[in-house]
Amino acid sequence: NNMDKIKEKDIQYQIEQYLIIQEKQGKLVFQKNNSGALKTDKGGFVRFGKKGAPDFLIFLPNNKTIHCEVKNKKGKQSIYQKEYQRRVEKLGHKYIIVRSLDDLIKIL
Repeated sequence: NNMDKIKEKDIQYQIEQYLIIQEKQGKLVFQKNNSGALKTDKGGFVRFGKKGAPDFLIFLPNNKTIHCEVKNKKGKQSIYQKEYQRRVEKLGHKYIIVRSLDDLIKIL
């Protein structure tokens, strides 16, 4: 199945393009979260982002926020992502895992 081979970054790209259009239309505001590390010239690492944070924060009308994690068909949450999800849901926020742009469109 071709869906098995789609990379998470490609799904993220599609979602980001969609969110840009939605934001330009005034329907939402979004923040793309990048986390990870970059190697420095001296061989060290510079870490950025927060471990477990979702790929996108989506701010909708009426004080609604969606924490959106993108996974491909086989992708699984890390322990940090599960912990983040538990903490934000405890505060009453919506946390979703999407595996395609269609998944996100259905939720929005």
